[in-house]
Amino acid sequence: MQTKTTWYQILLLVSAIAVLVGFLYLVRNVLPPFVIAFAIAWLLDPLLDKIQRRGCPRVVAIASVYVLFLGAFVLGLVFLVPAIIEQAKQFAQDFPGYALRFKTFAAGWMDSHHAVLVKFKLPTTLEEVFSTYGSQVSSRATSAVSVASNWIASNVSKALWLILIPLVAFYFLTDIDRIRKRSALFIPKQWRDRTVEVFSKVGAVFSSYVRGLLIVCLLYGVVAMIVLTVLQVKYAIILGLLAGILYAVPYIGAFSTVLIVFLVSLATHRAGVGFPFWVPPLVMIGLNQVFDLGLTPKILGKSVGLHPVISIFALLAGGQLFGLPGMVLSVPIAASIQEIIFEFSPDLRPEPRKKPKKAARPAAKRKHRVGAKEGS
Repeated sequence: MQTKTTWYQILLLVSAIAVLVGFLYLVRNVLPPFVIAFAIAWLLDPLLDKIQRRGCPRVVAIASVYVLFLGAFVLGLVFLVPAIIEQAKQFAQDFPGYALRFKTFAAGWMDSHHAVLVKFKLPTTLEEVFSTYGSQVSSRATSAVSVASNWIASNVSKALWLILIPLVAFYFLTDIDRIRKRSALFIPKQWRDRTVEVFSKVGAVFSSYVRGLLIVCLLYGVVAMIVLTVLQVKYAIILGLLAGILYAVPYIGAFSTVLIVFLVSLATHRAGVGFPFWVPPLVMIGLNQVFDLGLTPKILGKSVGLHPVISIFALLAGGQLFGLPGMVLSVPIAASIQEIIFEFSPDLRPEPRKKPKKAARPAAKRKHRVGAKEGS
């Protein structure tokens, strides 16, 4: 009788999941703001729990966090947005000059390496380059502009999300503990405790990584803006914003930031004015080392516990399957999968490294020092 009941529960659970997935697919265009709101609530919930444990009512804690983030958002709009717009206009004005400088440099380089280019059957002049690859570049640029225009047009209608997401996130934060408890009731009783335990561990790994990564990226972007401004690099605010976004991609993001800073510094540098063009990229390399070896491990925790080879594979696989979002989320997803495997196969979990014990002082010396103190 117990076996029949178990199979009946499994069939009922699978059917309910299938119906739920089908329903969510039908309303998929409505889901994004609710998913974003739940993600925000999920990431902020541990912070609110800490505030609540200190005696603050949850509603007051939520309101305090909202006021804090609203203040930061308003400050960003007041100070950053005008500066970003101004630097973007300046870049648009300066771009023809950069293009002419690049054209002169490329022509000189191709002329001095004419023999090598002929040997490898490559274009030897810029005219040949444009005639050979110009149509491909033009079509790629046209398609990129078209994609960007369509994306902007499709997202203008989503301005309502700016009101809907904070409102829904507020309700999720208020009732998130109740949602967890009621969601667990859908799991068969004999599996409930173990399933809730596994999902709690996976959620803790994933949310702590994502939350820490957001903090690190914000700090990295702000520090990069300040450093590049001090080094008198043009478009420092835009570069800092881009650096903060790229830092979310392990390994590749830091390298891309250094490369972009190098190219911008090289293109905008004037002889005898400011720092040499190679100083900003070197400083950014040093900044990456400070974050990678010092600040990032402290904020993200010691590690997600992934072997470097697995991290790189997960990064490339995520990029191949889902593009940039896949690269950003590949490491915490791989760590969550690893946590599930360790939960069901504990023998695979690596043992923590034990710190070497300090050698005890010889007993004779300790007695000698005690005797000396008593004699004194």
